[in-house]
Amino acid sequence: MSISTIIHTIKKRPGMYLGSNSITALNHFLNGYQAAERDLAISANPQLFPLPFRYMSEFTKIRLQAHSNLGWGHHILNFCNGDEQQALNMFFELYDEFEQIRMKRCLKAVLTKNNIEYNNSIEHGYSVIKNEKFPVFSNPIAIYIMELTVSAFILVVEASDEIRIDPQFFTSLEDAKGNPLGAQHYLGEIKNWKEVLETDCNFACNIL
Repeated sequence: MSISTIIHTIKKRPGMYLGSNSITALNHFLNGYQAAERDLAISANPQLFPLPFRYMSEFTKIRLQAHSNLGWGHHILNFCNGDEQQALNMFFELYDEFEQIRMKRCLKAVLTKNNIEYNNSIEHGYSVIKNEKFPVFSNPIAIYIMELTVSAFILVVEASDEIRIDPQFFTSLEDAKGNPLGAQHYLGEIKNWKEVLETDCNFACNIL
């Protein structure tokens, strides 16, 4: 089952699945479920929307104006002053909101030769596979910045054989475009941003 199906199933009878009405127990349960998926190499190859569960921590951080990077469970429990049951109830409310997030508008930039050389140089950023350094993207073609229906933006990179989404939210368009962690961090200066239609942005994605 998908993690969404698991969450909606637990919501009906949390005590039966978790042993207690506790957001901490839910956090442990879902962490274990995701670890099992990784161990078994299970990949749903999700469509971009609804967003992959990986973004739940980013969503709760923005939604609850949290200041830590300790994850959705910490964000919600801290907001509820340590009340485990209240935090669990809030999680299900926030998850319903999370599943409704969609794209508000999208900007696209076709990458230039300079952008591709910047990526391929591995001087500014790289991936490490089996102790070897590789460019962050293999044969990148274009990059998208999607403004969401919450106060956030995400980066999507189109390569010759895959579409990859960055695992973080940006709180402004300028941050998504710029440095230290936006589009320019990966690909250098980009000037040819153009707004595109929603039909140009329907792809299946992998998370960076």
